[in-house]
Amino acid sequence: MNLAFVTPRYGAEITTGAEHVCRLLAEQASTRHHIDVLTTCARDPLSWHNEYPEGADRVRGVLVRRFAVNQPHDPAAFRQLSARLRGAPQGRADEQEWVRSLGPTSPALVEFLRRQHRSYDAVVFFSLFHATTVSGIAAVPDRSVLFPYLRLDPALRYGLWADVFASARGVGYVSSSERTLARDFLGVTPAAEEIVGIGVETPAQQAYPRHQQDPEDAVAEPDEAESGDEEQAEAPRGYLEGRGVLFRRRHRLYGPFALYGGRITPDNGSIEMLEYFDRYTSADGDTALVLMGIKMMNVPEQRHVRLAGVLPGCERLMAYEAADVAVAPEPDDLLATTVLENFAVGTPVLAAVRNGAAVEHCRRANAGLYYANGAEFVEALTALMTKSRLRAQLGENGRRYVSQHYRWDAVLGRFERLMMRVRRT
Repeated sequence: MNLAFVTPRYGAEITTGAEHVCRLLAEQASTRHHIDVLTTCARDPLSWHNEYPEGADRVRGVLVRRFAVNQPHDPAAFRQLSARLRGAPQGRADEQEWVRSLGPTSPALVEFLRRQHRSYDAVVFFSLFHATTVSGIAAVPDRSVLFPYLRLDPALRYGLWADVFASARGVGYVSSSERTLARDFLGVTPAAEEIVGIGVETPAQQAYPRHQQDPEDAVAEPDEAESGDEEQAEAPRGYLEGRGVLFRRRHRLYGPFALYGGRITPDNGSIEMLEYFDRYTSADGDTALVLMGIKMMNVPEQRHVRLAGVLPGCERLMAYEAADVAVAPEPDDLLATTVLENFAVGTPVLAAVRNGAAVEHCRRANAGLYYANGAEFVEALTALMTKSRLRAQLGENGRRYVSQHYRWDAVLGRFERLMMRVRRT
């Protein structure tokens, strides 16, 4: 198939949101289909300044066509407009003005779609709110597919979104919680829809023999440690065996530990996680909490909290494998990628109940538990850390779930099924 993907911005450095979904799908789908990504010259959504050159380029093998943005984003004016529309009834004119103010507006991109859309079997739009989607679908409704990336937001009260959904020939979701929001909150049920999701790598289970060493991290066996190396002398005999041994050795993690692998910020559940874990350690002082991600807040200096920093992909998966349990505190993470990555390596997850996508995966896979408050966090983590057979069973369930539903070939199969339904309508 010949497909166009339309997104507000596009680049390898964008790792969140609908734009990230667009890039991942484009890179994978381009191995089977011809993909043109139509996007703007902007990189920063806080300004929408034109930073990339106009014209065609290739990003990781995908053809990208960039068009200039004609109006910069004014964050202060946008906040004022959003506040005004929350406090008073609004009509379609006000809602359209909100979309233009959010941006990015690119008349050249929309004009290209009007001229060239019949050369594509389908035009796939990413992100419900942005002007590239609202204006683009209005220009080419007969071939449009929408990936809305829906989350609870005050702006979802606008009646405009039902019109956008109605104009699209098909809708793709990255999680079933999105579809539930579309049906229950927006009251829309598209004729052609599919929960497509996003794929994750499914590495083969690795055996880490006792003698396997990283030359940079080579350490003596615990019983062979020199008298001056007290830390190594105290390491348990199983320290150089088992899952994720290289990560454990590199970070001197001798005992059980839980791992959080996302950004450490005040607004994503990190504060509550640290508070709840502190309660847990009052009864179990042996378990550590390892934080692996960008630190954007002060982390209390506590004996049981360890900072591993930001790690590349292969080391990140090794860290997930090394952990006894992974914690997912984010309240609103549609992709729940870290949850699926932990499942892929057989590590059970403890997720915040506010994250519908994470809870959905834990339930469907039977590979994790979830918590709504501190007491539930302590109870669930205690069960996971003290019951090795439970951890092993949940871990195996997670591996099976990812292998069956979230390998890239399974995801692309669902994506292609949606495209075929749109072509037939």
